[in-house]
Parts: sequence; structure tokens; C-alpha cells
Amino acid sequence: MKLTKEQIKQLEKLHKKADKTENLSQQLAGALAAFISENTGVVGNVDYLQGDGFGFTPLSNDNTHVSIDYIIKKAKEGVDITEQLILDHLAF
Repeated sequence: MKLTKEQIKQLEKLHKKADKTENLSQQLAGALAAFISENTGVVGNVDYLQGDGFGFTPLSNDNTHVSIDYIIKKAKEGVDITEQLILDHLAF
């Protein structure tokens, strides 16, 4: 089925929004990684895995990640966020 000019315009508009959203997501993931690294001393990256959500991956083990929600939970409990804590709770 051929798309109408209006449908093509809508498709282009949605695609542009999706690109902008993806760019913003990547920027915010970088900001999350920088915040965690600067405030815990654990250097790493943040990525998004479908089903797991955003997670932090320490550079010392770049195969998996620990959920940002888990880090927040532990921080609220007053637990020291260390590299060992993160490595002990990586999602596989």
C-alpha cells in the first residue's frame, strides 16, 4: 500500500521525534554514568536493556550491568555504593 503525502509527513514527524528522544536518552545515560562515577568512585557506563531498564556497568566487568533502581534502593538504605557491591549484584 502506498502512503499518502499526509502519511509520509506524519511518518517523518514521528521519526524526527524518535531520533530526538533517542539522542536525549543517550545524553541522560551519560549524565547518569558521570554522576555515579563521580560520587561513588566506580568508573563505568550506563546502558538500557529492554526488560532490565537502565543499568550501570563498571569498566572492570563490561559484560553485564546492575540496575540503577538497585543502586538507588541501596543508597536509600544507607549502603556504601562500592565496586564490590555492584559486581556482587550484576544482572546476567
